Amino acid sequence: MIDSFTAICYNTVMMFSFPDLMSLETLSERVTHRLQEFGLVGAQTDHRVSSAPDARTIRYYTTLGLLDRPLIQGRQAHYGKRPALQLLAIKALQARALPLAQIQERLYGRSDAELESLLTSLVVPQGERSEPVRIMDWREIAIEPGLKLVAEAGWSQGLPEPVLEKRIRAALAALQKTPLEGKERILP
Repeated sequence: MIDSFTAICYNTVMMFSFPDLMSLETLSERVTHRLQEFGLVGAQTDHRVSSAPDARTIRYYTTLGLLDRPLIQGRQAHYGKRPALQLLAIKALQARALPLAQIQERLYGRSDAELESLLTSLVVPQGERSEPVRIMDWREIAIEPGLKLVAEAGWSQGLPEPVLEKRIRAALAALQKTPLEGKERILP
């Protein structure tokens, strides 16, 4: 009998297991199957974006640098586990309405372990999902370089304006403090 931690680790590893090398078609099929297991097929908010990756999409993502280039043997492309993880991450993030530019920023330079961790945080197998995923739409306004105001789309002011202004001023003051200043106030 195995303990629950071992079972969770095994399920996480199995959730993202792929054969050593796959053809383009096999990669597409395996990733589509995983996306179906995670309930992400049809979860795209932008209906111009395909939720399941076809060969053309995979080639396009490779051209953009979102996917690692395949191993070429003769005229045949072979994909490993890493492009499969990258593709799953791309589709999971697209299901959250992120554009490709932001997805590329989030995935650039990530190791396989980091991709698996990201995927584990983004997807839950259908049999384990307790409630539907809530997709949130955020709006942000750049106030100046390095400072943005972010609010959920449809936000409406609930606090009186003087209270809201006081909280924004307090947040600005907190941002202007250095970490050392904050520690000086906490320590006796």
